[in-house]
Amino acid sequence: MTNASCAVRLRRAFAILAFAVSLPALADAGKAAAFYEDGLSRFEKGDMAGAVIQLKNALQQNPKMLSAHLLLGRALLEQTELPAAEAAFNEALKLGVSPTEVAVPRGQLLMALGRTKDLLRDIQPDGLSGAARIEVLTLRASALADEGDGKAASRAFEAAIAADPSALRPYLSWVPFLLQRGEMTAARDAVARAVALAPKDARAWNLSASLRHVQGDLDGALADYSRALQLEPAHIDARVGRASLLVDVKRDAEAAKDLDYLAEHARSEPRSAYLRAVLAGRRGDADTVQKSLSEVARIVDTLPPEYVNAREQLLMLGALSHHGLGAREKAKGLLDGLISRYPRNLGARKLLASIYIDEGDSARTLTTVEPVLRVRPDDPQALLLMGRAHLVSKRYSRATHYLERAAEAMQGDAQVQAALGYSLLGGGQADAGIASLEKAFATNPRDGAVGMVLTSLYMRRGEADKAMAVAEALVKQRPDDLSALNLLGAIRAANGDVAGARAAYEQVLQRDPAFVPASLNLARVDAEEGKPDMARRRLMAVVDIRKDDERVMYELGLLARRQGDLASAIDWLRKAAAKQPDDPRAALALVELLSATRQPAVALTAAKEVGLRHPGNLRVQAVLGQAYLAAGDATAARQTFRDMTRLAEFDPDAQIRIGQLQLEAGYPDDAAYNIQKALTAVKDYPPALSLAVDVALARADLAAARAALSDLRKVEPEGSAVATHEAAIALASGDVTRAVEASRRVYQRWPGSQSALALARAQFVGKDPGGAIEVLQNELKRAPSGDVRRALAELLMQRGSWREARRHYEVLLAGNGANIDLLNNYALVLLALKDPAAITQAEKARALAPQDPLVTDTLGWIKLQTGDTEGALGLLRDARLRAPQNPEIRYHLAEALHRSGRTAEAKQELDAALDGNVAFAGADAARQLRGKIGR
Repeated sequence: MTNASCAVRLRRAFAILAFAVSLPALADAGKAAAFYEDGLSRFEKGDMAGAVIQLKNALQQNPKMLSAHLLLGRALLEQTELPAAEAAFNEALKLGVSPTEVAVPRGQLLMALGRTKDLLRDIQPDGLSGAARIEVLTLRASALADEGDGKAASRAFEAAIAADPSALRPYLSWVPFLLQRGEMTAARDAVARAVALAPKDARAWNLSASLRHVQGDLDGALADYSRALQLEPAHIDARVGRASLLVDVKRDAEAAKDLDYLAEHARSEPRSAYLRAVLAGRRGDADTVQKSLSEVARIVDTLPPEYVNAREQLLMLGALSHHGLGAREKAKGLLDGLISRYPRNLGARKLLASIYIDEGDSARTLTTVEPVLRVRPDDPQALLLMGRAHLVSKRYSRATHYLERAAEAMQGDAQVQAALGYSLLGGGQADAGIASLEKAFATNPRDGAVGMVLTSLYMRRGEADKAMAVAEALVKQRPDDLSALNLLGAIRAANGDVAGARAAYEQVLQRDPAFVPASLNLARVDAEEGKPDMARRRLMAVVDIRKDDERVMYELGLLARRQGDLASAIDWLRKAAAKQPDDPRAALALVELLSATRQPAVALTAAKEVGLRHPGNLRVQAVLGQAYLAAGDATAARQTFRDMTRLAEFDPDAQIRIGQLQLEAGYPDDAAYNIQKALTAVKDYPPALSLAVDVALARADLAAARAALSDLRKVEPEGSAVATHEAAIALASGDVTRAVEASRRVYQRWPGSQSALALARAQFVGKDPGGAIEVLQNELKRAPSGDVRRALAELLMQRGSWREARRHYEVLLAGNGANIDLLNNYALVLLALKDPAAITQAEKARALAPQDPLVTDTLGWIKLQTGDTEGALGLLRDARLRAPQNPEIRYHLAEALHRSGRTAEAKQELDAALDGNVAFAGADAARQLRGKIGR
């Protein structure tokens, strides 16, 4: 291995985090490979059921086989086994497969499940090309359409078409979108282009037929459906369309022929079964009607609910069939879902309007109330219902609009005032919201919910006296309400009156020993008073009575962490989060603890779960974004941070924190927007001005960086940030001498690990690695620092000073023997020294981070260099699946394939590695191998 190769493969501590798990032994790698190859063959022949069986067999032998998880997901997707397919894709992602490898099938899955928000967040075209890129662009456009963002969907469809003007795929979704919006002129133009692109493709003629059908050109539609079926007799949509048209024009005998074909060749097609029921009804054949409707209901019911919910026709067919069969509740459920997803379906709306009001379903009240308000726009009850519906959906501005009108019409109504208060608070109007809640509480001082919210708000604002007054009023008005007494104890504790709090809690428990909140609060008091054992005994006593109470689990988790028992803390917090997914506290505590114990992949999974449940919670989204960064998914982090930017409004501290995360993720333009929001809130805010310099440097805009530095100097002329930025600007401008001098001045005035590292970095860029090493060595003598020692070890590796690098890595590992990056680099150093212990260290690193592609690649490469070609091949395949964009990994795999006699596969990997002439450490060796293999 060359020095340059090692230099490129250095692992910095802040680059990748990983978590420690045990690497399970493979039952039989040979059997797993054989089952996989047979499954692949069956998949390619269209035998999805057989493929699923063999792929599951492969995974029984090797549960970590990425290629099997991925192919299993695709096969299950083809069989419409959507939850199982999602589980397979999620397992592949959890094990580390690159999102680009699974983007298309996972995008199709999410679309089939109707999870358009997930699709838009997780499925990106970045890194894709050809048909895969077009498919993802089209899926994203369709998702935007389903989200109701017609303008964005139109732009997205046009972008998909522009990406490859010769592709038919975008038109297959674009034309239905245009028809749904009533844009007939655009639809006609799109159909003409589609037919011109693919005159021999049945899908294009089916589009044309659909357009003509909608326009009422039945003869033209019939001709186009027939032309599509001439090109492809098995085109189900075209045959159903033609049968439906023939039924509409009462050409029943001709329709029956198409329906007979569908009954034989598409037995799971509910539309044809429903059309058969229509024809039977015309004949007066009640038995066939019932039989056909039962068939429709059976087909719809056996499909995954998520799949049905994403398809308007299936929902309507299922609802109609169940209604016709007298299954009212089932029909209502399907119609409920249909109205939620397709609010323009007037038939379903008419049927459900009154039902939702009777059931008090606030999530769907809007569909019922809107028609009322169109007739009676000032109806106070309708206004209140509309406002509450918007409030539940967190559309605070609209909720406030309706609730203010309701409050005007219903003077003195505490319910309206309370709802208005919650809406104002949600919309960021804290003072007005509190004032409205105060009116509500004054009108009804027995309202415990309003009283609790008010006390919480008062405590946040530091108005302890007001909080105490509300709590005491609640206890007076509700003397038998233990929740009010418990609240009084919490307010006392928050005000530092621990004895008074304990007295209140004990009074609650004297009246009801099973009142859990008081027990939890007493346990907190115990812990605060330095009595953790007493707190644990108290909590475990509650567990004995209420084994599944998530509140107790949460408190036990916090207590265990406080005592340093991290394994127990994780266990308790995980249980608490699972029991109460709607409360983010336990989940956030779990994510934080998993991250602290170096388990970023597991932490990310936990963060995603809580993030999906709390999309409007800034704290939750911050944790999610940080988890994405820790797991290396900067694109997902970017979208999360953008959402946070909107949620943070004009909080300058929050905006700067988000901006720093965005800059770290590689998105300076996003960070610049946060800076502007922070400066709008606080003029000349120093952290914002400092971040502006970093953003300008990230953009390589030196003029802007100097201007931002000038602004910062006016505010903080003597701060270390100014001097540090001066050095950074000099380095970016190519004035290395000045950068080194400025960095040296910073280090001399503010000595420390960070200023030493900055000086060493400037010297290294100035091609003075010896000087950089000397600075770091001197800093280590001044003050021990793991960061400095690590940087020094890396520099020594780059210079080929393997023995000295080894010494520093051994020191580092003595204090942190489970650090994956240190172990990985140490293994490379030992390999360069031809020390057989290299493989042992690489195996230790992989045992801690089996999902890390670079760690896996290191072990595979070392095995290959030491003659274990078979062992290397499996590892390098695994690494390649996890990081297909890494050319060096693909070269290493090609080398292993070549040595294994798999020349064709080796050629493919080399071609991918060398595509675009991307520079990497093994590029020359890869070219030599490609030339050796030949064409």
